[in-house]
Formats: sequence, C-alpha cells, structure tokens
Amino acid sequence: MLRKIFALSIALLCLGFSETRDKVSLATITIQQHDEVYTLNKFRLTIIDAGADFVKTLVTADEITILRNAGYDVGILIEDYQAYKDEIFQRGFYHTYNQVYSVLDSFVSDYPEICRLDTIGYSVLGRAIWAMRVTDNPQVEENEPEIRLPGNMHGDEHIGTEITLYFLRHLLTNYSSVPQVQNLINSSEIWVLPTINPDGKVANTRRNANNVDLNRDYGFFWDGWGGSPAPSSQIETRSMMQHLEENNISLEYNYHSVAQYVNYPWDYHYADPPDSQYIILLSEIYADSANLTAINGYDWYQTTGCLQDYTIGTSGALAWTIETLEPSSSSAIDQICYDNRDALMDVCNRAGWGVEGVVKDSITNSPIYARIEFMNPDRIDVYTDPNFGDFHKMIEPGTYDLCILANGYAPKIIDSVIVPATGSVSVGDVFLTPDSSYLSAFRVVLCRYAMHAEVNNKTNPRFALGPEDSLWLSLGWSGYVVLDVGPNTPITDGPGDDFVVSEGNDGMDEGYNVYVSNDWSGSWISCGADTGTASFDISATGLSEARYVKIVDDGNTQGTQYAGFDLDALHFWYPAGIEEGSVLGEAIVNILLSPNPSHGQIDIRFQVLETAASRQKTEISVVVYDAAGRKVSDLADDAKEPGHYMVTWNGIDDLGREVPAGVYFVKLTTGDYGRVEKAILLK
Repeated sequence: MLRKIFALSIALLCLGFSETRDKVSLATITIQQHDEVYTLNKFRLTIIDAGADFVKTLVTADEITILRNAGYDVGILIEDYQAYKDEIFQRGFYHTYNQVYSVLDSFVSDYPEICRLDTIGYSVLGRAIWAMRVTDNPQVEENEPEIRLPGNMHGDEHIGTEITLYFLRHLLTNYSSVPQVQNLINSSEIWVLPTINPDGKVANTRRNANNVDLNRDYGFFWDGWGGSPAPSSQIETRSMMQHLEENNISLEYNYHSVAQYVNYPWDYHYADPPDSQYIILLSEIYADSANLTAINGYDWYQTTGCLQDYTIGTSGALAWTIETLEPSSSSAIDQICYDNRDALMDVCNRAGWGVEGVVKDSITNSPIYARIEFMNPDRIDVYTDPNFGDFHKMIEPGTYDLCILANGYAPKIIDSVIVPATGSVSVGDVFLTPDSSYLSAFRVVLCRYAMHAEVNNKTNPRFALGPEDSLWLSLGWSGYVVLDVGPNTPITDGPGDDFVVSEGNDGMDEGYNVYVSNDWSGSWISCGADTGTASFDISATGLSEARYVKIVDDGNTQGTQYAGFDLDALHFWYPAGIEEGSVLGEAIVNILLSPNPSHGQIDIRFQVLETAASRQKTEISVVVYDAAGRKVSDLADDAKEPGHYMVTWNGIDDLGREVPAGVYFVKLTTGDYGRVEKAILLK
C-alpha cells in the first residue's frame, strides 16, 4: 500500500507540481511615470510588461495586499492566470512536450543528412532538453558561425515552441529547393531548442519544478530575482551554459510571449554595450519583418539574471529576447510563426557577416581556445570554438584593430582589419607562439553587483580580463565575480605566492576576499583577504591547482561611481625564463628585498663573496621584470669586489615612467648563474 501511495505521489508531482502553489493573478499597477517601474524592484515582483503609466505583473494575494498597503493602485486583469494559460493551451494548437519529441524524431528520420538531435541536459524532474543541430554536415564540426534558437524558457509561453519548430520545418523541408535556405544551412550551424523548460511546459507554469524563473537565474549580474536561490542554480540553466561554452555561438534569439517586442541588451543596466549601434540596426531589421517593435530591455523594465545578458556578457554572441503574442486561434499562431520565420531568415543570413578566422598553435598547428579583443574601436570580445579554434564576430562595417589572446601564448595584434558592408573578412589562420609568461583571467563565469543599476557605474566584468590597463570592474558593496583562467592553464601551486590580484586606481585601496575552486559553482576554499593589489598562495587551500577564482568585495568601503573593490586584472605565473628562487651559485648570498611588499621603493641588498674563480671582482647585473617577463629596469651591470651592496628600485622603468602596481621579479645574475626574487609593488 505504501508503495502505491509513494508511486501516486511521484506521478502527481510529475504531472502538476504547481498544484501546491499559491494562486497567481495577472494585475496592473498604475504609475505616474515610467521610471516608477524601477522603484517597484524592491518588491521583487514578476513584471511582464510596462508602459508610461502601467506595470503588468504576476502576483499572489499576499503581494497584492503588500502593494495596496504601500499605496499602489492594483487592478486585477485575470484572477487565475494558471487557468487562463490552461485554456489558451487547450484552445489553440500548441505542441505538448511529448509531441515536440515526436516531431523532432520524425525530422531526424526524414532528413538525417542535414540534422542531428542531441540531448544537452535534463530538467529537475528528469525530462530531456533537446537541441536539433541543422547544418550540411551535422556529424562533423566545421568552421562555421553558430546560431542558437531556444524557446519555451517560461513553461507557459508555448508560442516559443511553435516559432522554433515552424522555422525548423521551414529549413528542413526547403533545403533542396530554396537557394536561400540551402545557403544558410551550408554556411552555418543552427541549434533549435523548442523547449528549454520541460517541466514548466508539462505543468503549464512559468517557472521550473523548483519554482524558479529560469530567466532570472543566469549568473551575469544575478541578484536573486524570480525565486533564484543562487547564480545559475538550476539544472536547466547549467545545461544552457555548458552548451554555450562548448559551442561558438554568434547569434541567439530567445522566444517569449507577453508583448510584441524585439528586446535588446542590456536588461540589467541602462548603459548600452559597445556594439549597441549594430545591435539596434539588427533589432529593427527583425522587428520590421516580424511586425514587432524594437526596444531596449532596461528601458522597458529592468531584469537581472536573464539569458540574453548572460550570453552576450560572457561569450560576446549577439543575443535578443523576442516577445510575441500567444493567441488561442490556430490561424493566428501560424501567422506569428510565419512572420518570425521571415525575420529569422533576414538576420540568420547575416550571422557570418563581420570578422572571422582560426587561431592555432604555431608549433603543433592545433586549434586554440582564445579570446578575440576588439581594441579600436572598442567592441565586445568573442571567443574561439574550444574544439575547432574558429571565431565569427558579427560586427558593423568599419576598420578594427584586433588582439588575439590565449593563456600560455604571446598575444598577437592584427591592425586595420576592414569589415565590408556585406559578407565577412577573414584574418585566416592566426598562429600564436607558446609563451608561459602570459597568464591571466580568461573568461567571466558569474558576477554580482548589488547596486548594478547605479547610474554612475558603467564598469563591465570583461574589464577584469587580461593584463592591467586603465579599465577595471567595480564589484559594488559585497559584490563578486568568478573568473576562469581556462581549461588548460590552471593556477598551480609553486614556491611562494601563485597569483596576484591587481586593483584599479580609483583613488582608494579597498578590501576583498579571495577564494579558489576547480568548479565554477564551488565549493570555494578561502585563499585569504587583502586590500589593494596583493598576491596569494593557493598552498593554504590544500589544492595543487585551481581553475576558478572568486573575488568578493568585503563590504567595508563605499564609493559613488566606483563602489566596492575595483578589479583590474588577475595574473599568475611563472614567466618564461624567470623562475623564482633559481640557483645563483657561489658568488652571491644573503639576498634581501625590503620593504616587500612596498608602496614605492624597494631596497635590494646582497653580498658578493670572494671565490676561487675570482679573488678580485665579480660581474653583477640586477634587472627588474614585470609579471609578463618583460624587462622593466636595469639597476646594475658592473663588476663588484667582495662585500655588501644595495641597489634601490623606485618603481620607475628605464624610460622614466611610473609602473603600475603588481608583481615584479628582480633577477640578479653573475656569469652563468642567476637568482630571482619576487617583489610586490603597491600603490
């Protein structure tokens, strides 16, 4: 009997996990001006639409009471939103979860030469998340731009499933007869994911089986909205993140249904991304074709933890959220699908427009997982495909300077790359030379800035990548960032400290805590705390190596424009040809750097001994190198008699310029022998 009760309980859970939840209503809140929508964020409401004088939100009875007690005029549009969505689903022709699989399976059977069905993960209740890969060689990885089309992220917004399935059917059935379709499939790789919230689809609920809004769960400027307990906490979210990391996505459209908008980044902040001019142009092209309106996400209403911002913020792919109506009439559904099909054809054919190339190792000729930085003019970085080494940056016509960076390789700058008005320009095979002196933070995984909408703070997580420069990420009070140093170049435990955290110069030293792990989601092991630029040793954690570093503001200092710790860079070592503590030989002993760390001047003391080889003088050189192995300053290069000596470095390079704070290496050489000591320069 107990077995039957248990089985029945599980069945009821799988069929309708929303039964135990509070009834949700669709309500409208009257506001005097649009900016009031941002003050409503303190209530952590599920806002789905906003205008000049109204906000539409999904609310429980308790939330309605709280809003009315706070003085808001709340009107009920739909008393039982779940019942309303159930009726829409039953009246219109919307595929069920099982029907979606049947359609995908039949496509694979009918068109095996141009599509392949993958399962990229599973839901909370164990349902598969399917991804159909459409290309001319679906079993082979090729040098092509990749397009990703997820739908049904909110389980009760079924039009996303229909739009993506409709477009998929259009591609497959017209490949042999329509040149435009054939060219698209032959020149790109298209991922169609009709339902990325399977449990929500089955239960016809917005959220997943853990009652989390998946479009508030992604870890790029996450802030705990939509019931999300931690950044990228849900299994469905992590499946999409892993898919993004493994595939070089250039273009993404995520389908929803509460309005009629082409929603473009950012959602979390009012400041536009560097690519905004081109993003707006593409938004208008899609909107005109699909009978929608282009709108900036933050201008509409603020959202944190959304897929759109995560995709562009961590990978550089251009990403949008498409909002359409969700009618109950089958003919109206077909019209929406038709309009979006044409819009997709217009923009997807541009996925290969811009700059492309392949990054390879100059010795082995093997592909490299690299970051492509657009320096002049500034544009969002993109990454190569981890397996194939190709990159495809959608970018407006113009002339650009590129920098190709990969940990363990010397960077390469490519000047004056001219992007045509249509099509792409290829920089060909870019060969990087192995050089272990170039090691720094490679990719942003997660970030949280508690005051991310503060109007004065326009810093961005990508500012913390690469070497020190004039850009930094302000973490905000108690904010944090998780940095990835790459799958092939973990920080390894060596003699002394292993990495340095560099602070940007905003006029004050601020405190922070440092943690390391080999999993981006933890568990995290403390590596210490400090203020300003400082170095850290992972030996105290018990780890021999670590791939991820989490830097957390200590919450003790406050600022205005640059609140919280200002992270300029994260470096680790050892530089090529400079190994701390290498043997010097018999000629020099008792080397001492003092003070170390120093705020400006370091005295280097050493003793020259009388040796059998030289009773008189010994040739001595003292050279300072930076963390990348580049010579900074020659302090001494002459013959010295036996005795005690001191040379002083005042933080100035050979050209008379003040060097930035960071880790430096002082190398003393005599004959064939040398010794290196690490110096920490603070500002």
